Amino acid sequence: MTAAPQVTVIAIGNPYRRDDGAGGAVLTALGARFGDDERVRLVELDGESVRLVQAWEGSTTVWIVDAVRSGRPFGSFHEIDATCLADLDDTGARLGGGHLLGLGEAVELATVLELLPPRLRVLGVEGETFENGEGLSESTRRGVESAANFLIAEVSAALLDP
Repeated sequence: MTAAPQVTVIAIGNPYRRDDGAGGAVLTALGARFGDDERVRLVELDGESVRLVQAWEGSTTVWIVDAVRSGRPFGSFHEIDATCLADLDDTGARLGGGHLLGLGEAVELATVLELLPPRLRVLGVEGETFENGEGLSESTRRGVESAANFLIAEVSAALLDP
């Protein structure tokens, strides 16, 4: 049996709802850097809570990447501890997105089953448009690029920390 990868990155979203494909676009960029690294698992899911827990099981560092709506500038990205999804930030806002509801359920389930990874973070890319169709808005495309660069550095650092 193979050991679980040290780092798991899970993208949530729907590429046929414009900016809702931001998570998958970040994952594609990470695939170019970590696609052959057995220490890193890259997964695209729909946000269903049981599948999330199964996907991250055994990893010590887990990142969930999703498009969000929080009222912040389009294309900005936000990083938070996944166990604090319901908390307000210093501006009085919280990340919003339909998929994050499933993540909240996954955190609760993993806590009960003692499967919560030591480090579980959310990287939300602020989307501009979520109507039917393909392709990211320009602001979200720029945000995806910045978020991917940030996450590449974070995953690289996690791989150096045993």
